[in-house]
Amino acid sequence: MSKKFTFLFGCVLVIGGLLIVGCSEQHESVDKSTDKPSVVERDLNGENVSGKNEYYEINESEIAEHLEYNNKKRSLYIAGLKVFEEFSTSNEGSASISTDENTITFSMTKSTGTVTGALDGPSVSFRMDLDTKKIIDKNFTPAPNYKELGMEEFSEHSEELIELTEERMLEIGKYFKELILEIETKIEAN
Repeated sequence: MSKKFTFLFGCVLVIGGLLIVGCSEQHESVDKSTDKPSVVERDLNGENVSGKNEYYEINESEIAEHLEYNNKKRSLYIAGLKVFEEFSTSNEGSASISTDENTITFSMTKSTGTVTGALDGPSVSFRMDLDTKKIIDKNFTPAPNYKELGMEEFSEHSEELIELTEERMLEIGKYFKELILEIETKIEAN
């Protein structure tokens, strides 16, 4: 019994040591990377903006709890959007401009519960042509059926659906196009 215990204990130590060495080597290679994006954070007063950067972040603004703009991809990550009541204030999504197609794509999921541990709820996505100001693609996806999944605490939101009129989608598309252009102007000015 003592030999078995010693052998198993030794195996655990060897495996643990290998894991620690492997993780530290992996950690070092990440730290040595020179391709780190620069981040600009702006507070509510517009302070702390410096240099041309790949990312631009705004926290706790009138627009959303968190906005993160990727200048290279012309893409805006949105969490806690406040300005469009259809999505409540617990939500997550994005808006991005495709320069090649001259379109803006918007997607948003309103949080009504969780099935996977991630944000679940009704989703809206659409693509708007910036030349013609027309919606060229749209998709409205309902929330999961929480009752069927046995998640009674979210059952009031089962299969909840957000459907937007064409006029409302155009309004949202225009809003985010102008916001992205405003952010790009601020980045270029620095």
